[in-house]
Amino acid sequence: MRSYQHLTVVLVLTALACLVTTRGIAGAQTRRNIKVVLETRQSGTSNRQGIQGSGSVVVRNGTARPSGRIAAGDRQTSVQRSSGIFTLVLDGSESILTVATRVPQSDAAYYYNYALGLGYIDRRVAFDEVGTSLRVGAEILSDGQIRLRLTPRVSYFSIDRPAAIDFTEAATDLIVHNGEAIPVGGTTSKLDEVTRQILGYQSRSSTDETNFTVTATVQ
Repeated sequence: MRSYQHLTVVLVLTALACLVTTRGIAGAQTRRNIKVVLETRQSGTSNRQGIQGSGSVVVRNGTARPSGRIAAGDRQTSVQRSSGIFTLVLDGSESILTVATRVPQSDAAYYYNYALGLGYIDRRVAFDEVGTSLRVGAEILSDGQIRLRLTPRVSYFSIDRPAAIDFTEAATDLIVHNGEAIPVGGTTSKLDEVTRQILGYQSRSSTDETNFTVTATVQ
């Protein structure tokens, strides 16, 4: 009798273990990847000055006399540039979206002063081989929309030791529809200054405009 009871208990425990494992696998399978694309569009005008000439040779009484005119004119051309980068984020987690592996020295000095001013580092820290990226968090909400969090990050070498700083105070939080491109900033953007710097925005003339859009798509 006891052997039958023991066998029953073992079978029940085995069935429960299989159920838990199956649910765990099913739960893991429901976590999907989210593709996050960040696009930059720049539009503006450029002026080109051209010179046009016309002329002829007039022969009178056996003497050749050249004649002609030169006219200068301006030509205005519309210029548009676009670029995009993307990363894949597992639902409910984070990924790193690399923007630049190594920035110019002038940009490195900007990030150094920014980090120093907010107390992330002290003056003894050296900034070498500075790179920029965004830490991207993504989560699918119950209504199908996607919550995003974009945190600017700089990486660097200091005394042969790699390090990174996440500027959490400059993070941008968004809720977007699946697959829809959403403007996140431009010439009149309210994005934090350091985020705009990482994305490549610089002060431009009034005839130029820079726009940023983000698209999150469930894979």
